[in-house]
Order: sequence, then structure tokens, then C-alpha cells
Amino acid sequence: MKLSYANVFLCSMARSLKKSLFCILLIISGVSYSKADPYVYLPEDSLVHFLKIQNRDLQDKKLVNYIKLRFQQGPVNTIPQGKNEVYKELDKYDVGDKEALKYFIESIIQKRFLKLPEAETAMVKAINQASKNKADFLLYSFISHLAFIQTDKGNPIGAIYSYGLAQKQALKLNDPLLQVFLNINISDLYYKLNLYSQSLYYLNQAFHIKEENKIKDDRFYTIISYNKAENFFRTKNLDSLQRCHDDLMGPNNKSYKLFSYQYRTAYYISLLKHDYNKAITQIKNLQRDKKYVPNDVEKQNLADAFYLNGQPDSASSIANQLLALPYSDNHPEIKHHLYQLLGKIARDRGDYKLAVENFDLALKQSEESLNNTTQVGNVSAQIKIDKIETSFTDTAEKYRRERLILILISITTVFMFAVIALLYRSARQKRHYEKLLYDTKKNELAFINSHEVRKHLTNILGLVELMSESKDKKEEFLQVEKHLYDSATRLDDAIKNISEKLSD
Repeated sequence: MKLSYANVFLCSMARSLKKSLFCILLIISGVSYSKADPYVYLPEDSLVHFLKIQNRDLQDKKLVNYIKLRFQQGPVNTIPQGKNEVYKELDKYDVGDKEALKYFIESIIQKRFLKLPEAETAMVKAINQASKNKADFLLYSFISHLAFIQTDKGNPIGAIYSYGLAQKQALKLNDPLLQVFLNINISDLYYKLNLYSQSLYYLNQAFHIKEENKIKDDRFYTIISYNKAENFFRTKNLDSLQRCHDDLMGPNNKSYKLFSYQYRTAYYISLLKHDYNKAITQIKNLQRDKKYVPNDVEKQNLADAFYLNGQPDSASSIANQLLALPYSDNHPEIKHHLYQLLGKIARDRGDYKLAVENFDLALKQSEESLNNTTQVGNVSAQIKIDKIETSFTDTAEKYRRERLILILISITTVFMFAVIALLYRSARQKRHYEKLLYDTKKNELAFINSHEVRKHLTNILGLVELMSESKDKKEEFLQVEKHLYDSATRLDDAIKNISEKLSD
């Protein structure tokens, strides 16, 4: 059945309206950056505009941001159509890194649907393609994303290794902003492994890089303060936690999760102060608030608060719900905590058989977590060794460059002094020869003046005097006329000679 022009027009209007609603939904849903996503922002221009950018690195940054925004945080029901649209545009403009970007899109979509093995496979393909094309920024972005997937899969060893590779890329790109993000992400991984001192170390590194490079971005201030608060809560450091909470309540904070951060650290303080009733109320109020960004940590902390407040049934119910989630299967440290909680509840009820079973399960999870931690420690140590070696190599290369520059400066300085000395000597010799020439000319002029000019002038004066004393001046003039004319001519020649020498 053929469509009328009116129907075509209406379809076109519907598509335009759909796109507009998509953008509005993104804004309403609180789209912003995450801890791990540098450069994520609401795009001011269309995909086509990004595809027309000539600078490759800038184009890659824009496209990565666009892809993350559209497929990582956009409405789920728009993903299939959006994927086809982006693929079509990448092919149309024949983007050099299009194959790598397509694998990247596929990885993000698979991760969005919690298909982590498929997401990891697609991400590895994206990395291989970017490596072939020598796309440095894409390599950094893809390796970082691979680390996120490995973290969610419960593969901390792979994640920390990937972060090490991403760190090398960030150093290669010489972008301090990327290094700050990486240190924050690494600290988050260590936090999840209960390695709190290591987590705080990387947060301090992130802050140091931010300050050293004068990165004026309040997002980092907020994220670092909150992540430190998380570590201080786990280590039961109330004073440091209170300071971080106060920092988060200050004016210099920017994050779409700020509300959740502020109220989460507030109930952390209540828990450490053993005010469990207040903590339970704070958690429930936070979960009901529309500004709240969901996080399973609330449920885990609520279960702890219920148990400590003498409400074991509520605590047991939440713990069992969390153990049923797929995410818990990938994280032995979470399951260890939950099984331990269930073991305590069973023990308190006198059900020692169930308590032993839960404690036994907690022990197995603890062993797995300890094994992961040990291997992560080994990989982390190797990464630090590599980092030190890289730093040493960079320092040696820097010293070599500085040495060459110093040698070049020394040679240039010596050459300049030699040139100046030669010029000075030449100038002195020139002045000396000019003085000799001047003196010679001066003596020559003096000689001409005294011997030529004075001689002929004296002859003329003598002849004129003879004529003035003679009685017959006419006869006398006729006799001396020839001599007078001859002396005057010679005087004229002498004066011309002096004039020529003065001109020279």
C-alpha cells in the first residue's frame, strides 16, 4: 500500500519528535559522567558534525563520548535503531577507525544487557583493531572500558592489568586528565577488594596530579572526597569520614550523584556512631528520594543496620535478596560479607547448623577473595615496577636530552664568544688601519700645505710686492706676468689636490 504525501510528512514529523524526546529523556534522566568516563558530556552537535572533524584525535574523543552517551546511558528501547543509525553514518563518512568503533558500540550494548563475556570479546576485538590503526586515544578508552567489564565479571587480576596498560597509554598521550581518571578507577577497584590503604594511595595520587597540573574541575574534588569517605567508613575512621562529609557539603562540588554522596556519607556517620535507628531511617528516605542514584551498597548497609539494631529478619531477607543477584556471583568479597551476616543471624537464633553452613560459605568466599587479592598484589607490584622502570627510562631520556641541549648551548656560547672576539679584533684592526691612513693623509696634506701651497703663494706675494715698489708698474708687470701666471696655476693645482684628498 502506497503512502500519501500527508502520511510521509506525518512520519517525518514523528521521527523528528522521537529524536527530540530522546534528547529530553537523556537530560531528564540525569545524564552526566561517571567516575570512569572522561570527557562524557551532553553533545552540543550532531553525530554528523563529529564525523566531519578532520583532526583524528579530536574526532575519536567526540565519537567515544557520543557512543557512551547514546548506548550506555540512553533509553534501552532506542538501542537497536540507534546502533543501525550510527553504523550507517560511520560507513557513509568512511571513518578510519569505524571498525574499532563498531566493536566498541557492540561491547557497550552487551555490557548494558549484562552479557559480560560477549562484552569482553567485543572489547578485545575493538582493542586489536585500534592497535592496528595506531589510534592512541581509542586504545586508552577501550582498555579502560575492558577493565570496567573485567571488574564487573569479578576478574580483578585482569582489571588491574588492563588499568596498567591504560596507564601507559595515558602517559603516552601526555594527558594529566586521563591519568586522574585512571587513578580514581584503580582506587575504586582496590576498594572493592577491601585494600583500603591502596585505594587511598591512588586517590591521593589523583589529587596530586590534579593539583600539580592545575586542573580546575570540581568533579574531581567531589569524586575524590566521596571515594575517600567510602574507605574511611570501611576502616571505621569516624573523624576522617566526618571531614570528607563536610567537604561534600561545601559549595565546591559538582556531580549528578552529589545528592546520593551527601546523604550516603551522612548515614555512614550514623552507623559509625551506632545510631542504627537513625541510619535505617536515613537509608530508607534516600532510597525513596527521586534524586537518589541507585546503588546496591545501600541494601548491604541497610542489612547491617537492621542486624545491629536487633532486626535480624529484615537483615536476613535483604542478604538473601542480594545473594540472588548475578552481580554478587562475581564478587567473593560481597558474598563473604553477606554469608558472614547470615551466619551471625543463625548463630544468634541458636541454629548452629545453619550458622556453620553460612560461616563455611563465608570462609570459602574469603579464601577466593584472598587468592584474588594476592594475585592482584603480584600484578600491582609488577605494574609499579614497570612504572618505575618507565619513570627511570623517561628520566634518563630527559637527562640525555638536557645534556645534549647543554652541550649545544655550550658550543653555541663558545662560537658566539669566538665570533664576538673576531669581530672585536677586526674592529680594532680596522680602527688601527683607519688611524694610520688618517695620519698618513694628514701628514701628506700638511706637506702639501707647507711645501706646495705656501711656496707658490710666497712667489705670488713676492712678485706682487716687486710690482708695487716699481715706478713703471706696467713694464714691471709685463716682465713678471709669465712668472705670476705660472705660480698661480701651480697654486690652483695644489689646492685641487688638497680638495681631492679631503674628499677621499
